[in-house]
Amino acid sequence: MVNYEIEGMTCTHCKKTVEKIFAERGKQAVADVDAEMVSVNETLTEEELDQLKNRLSEDGYTLGNVK
Repeated sequence: MVNYEIEGMTCTHCKKTVEKIFAERGKQAVADVDAEMVSVNETLTEEELDQLKNRLSEDGYTLGNVK
């Protein structure tokens, strides 16, 4: 698992939204609200990371670097 920093999650609804956005891109992810991170089965490419950052920002989340 590769962990990425994520900001903006405050509840279980946020967690589900973030996980759904990753799933839309074909990535299985588990978000952790308290740790402010999202775990993905594989390292994301720069292109995937950019796409996810843009999509997540539309919902108010900020995807950061590997944690």
